[in-house]
Amino acid sequence: MKRTVLAIVLSAAALSAQASDINYNYVQGTYGEVDLDGADLDGFGIDGSIKFNDSFYGIAGYEKYDSNGVELSETTAGAGFIKSVNDKTDWVSELSFVRNKVDSGLGGFSDNGYRVATGLRGMVSDKFELNGKVNYTDVGDFGNGFGASVGAVYHVNDTFGITAGYDYADRDNSDLNGWNVGARISF
Repeated sequence: MKRTVLAIVLSAAALSAQASDINYNYVQGTYGEVDLDGADLDGFGIDGSIKFNDSFYGIAGYEKYDSNGVELSETTAGAGFIKSVNDKTDWVSELSFVRNKVDSGLGGFSDNGYRVATGLRGMVSDKFELNGKVNYTDVGDFGNGFGASVGAVYHVNDTFGITAGYDYADRDNSDLNGWNVGARISF
């Protein structure tokens, strides 16, 4: 009997070690600034994620930046795949629908496309998470190209976190550099 209990406990410990400690259920708001080919824009974003099972999660987001009467926005929705590297690190891959839009006093235009991204999310301590991804985006008239993002989350507790991030994108002949800070609510 003791051997059976010991075997069950060791099996449960081994199985739990395979699942990561990273939370995929959250919503967050950010403030950020973007440099688009020398034009400085500032604005906000809201995005979230929900885990469907041990392997898949959904993502959605909206960002809006403006300056001098020009507004640039991006709406995304997609799904991601999780592969646990160890109990503190996950490799993730995502496929997203992307809608970019520009509005000004003279009119505006928008186009739809997609983004493919892959990277790592990891807990470097009980409270501190780092993430990094590379991506390829193609949004018709808004161009296509590669990009990268890095971010950090300081988990104040199980529910509240403070976020910071940096994004770079090179689409056709345009370069975009942006940073953001924000707050995350996990559930």
